Amino acid sequence: MEERRIIEISSGSPADLSGLKVGDEIVSVDGEKIFDAIDWEFATSSLSDGDVIEIEFIRSGERFFVDVEVGRNGIGIELAPLQVRRCKNKCVFCFIHQLPRGLRKSLYVKDEDFRFSFLYGSYITLTNLTEDDWRRIERQKLSPLYISVHATDDTVRKKMLGSENIPPILSQLRRLKNAGISFHTQIVLVPEYNDGDVLRKTVADLLDFYPYLSSIAVVPVGLTEHRKNLPKLRPVLKDDAVRIIDWHFDLRNRDERARNVLQLADEFFIIAGEKIPPMSYYDDFPQYENGVGMVRDFIDSAENWKGEDFPDMSGKNLVIITGKIFAPILEEYAAEKLEKFTGANLKIIAPENSLFGKSVTVANLLSGQDVASALSNCRRDENTIAILPPKILNEDGLFLDDISIDKLKSATKIPIYTAPDDVHNFAKFLNILNT
Repeated sequence: MEERRIIEISSGSPADLSGLKVGDEIVSVDGEKIFDAIDWEFATSSLSDGDVIEIEFIRSGERFFVDVEVGRNGIGIELAPLQVRRCKNKCVFCFIHQLPRGLRKSLYVKDEDFRFSFLYGSYITLTNLTEDDWRRIERQKLSPLYISVHATDDTVRKKMLGSENIPPILSQLRRLKNAGISFHTQIVLVPEYNDGDVLRKTVADLLDFYPYLSSIAVVPVGLTEHRKNLPKLRPVLKDDAVRIIDWHFDLRNRDERARNVLQLADEFFIIAGEKIPPMSYYDDFPQYENGVGMVRDFIDSAENWKGEDFPDMSGKNLVIITGKIFAPILEEYAAEKLEKFTGANLKIIAPENSLFGKSVTVANLLSGQDVASALSNCRRDENTIAILPPKILNEDGLFLDDISIDKLKSATKIPIYTAPDDVHNFAKFLNILNT
């Protein structure tokens, strides 16, 4: 099994001295079966300096046992990374099903892995768990988990997930609660599927799990122009957003549980043309990565900017690339201050998304070609600086269309940087790039 294979052993560590080697497969620790790095961590995290454990391992098809004395820095073993379990659902709104052809293979991977949910906050539907998986979650207390619910009505949920062979979500959530496992939930709102009475019932059912229910995020469906042979869906419109905002505030006012856990994605308020809620609405931002509270965080950060924290960039042309949905926020809350504090000539550009279509307006889904087109009319000299959204590139420096940042810099002859993940570090970021 690849996930329990040793890929690194620290030199001079207890594992090294015991004779274990890279490539060995760990089978068990003191009789406790090991299947991956989480099992290994669970079996060894409570050990202390001087403890002796028995490790069962396989080398070249043969099974061995070795006693290892734990050192002050642990055992010194690193196991292979987890291999993601794939999702077999065919959700009517799945963004991956709406991707154009020809992108890199990793973009088409649909994960449905409870281990990634626990480690990284990835959302899962709980539709592929075996009984062994359930026992492991319960035994290891893998909490919190992140659950895509969408609807608690079984018929609606099966229709949305595109599968008849899925277990009832409420009984699964009840099992998590009984095991002491807390969970965050999301509802992707698809008009005419799970809004109206279905949405009200879903939220009411989820609130019954409080306080094991840690949060509920309602997120509007995202649609691209590549939905051939897929069910016809419509986006959340202004009237939808206004109605849902009014309903959810009414519920929050009446029910303390809802006030503690129910939040709408920022996009609802932008679509409705309503003010973004205050900081107190978001508590500790449990659904920040789901687009819930990012705009408020930016607004409050920009409102607290101080001129003395920013560098003098007089004579510079500062170009900020963003998505169409966020451009008005930048213009309203940041543009004037940035020009005043830095002395730079500021230009905010929000190109249309050529890869997914104009209905996709978020910044991080812009392609390299979109950015190149946006920069084509900018001055190309040492006084021009372009800033991209923080998560528009992958770890290899590639845009979604596999254009590299280095290629873009070479083609445009413009210094290009990605903004920091934390908006509170924006002034510090400008100071660094201005040196």
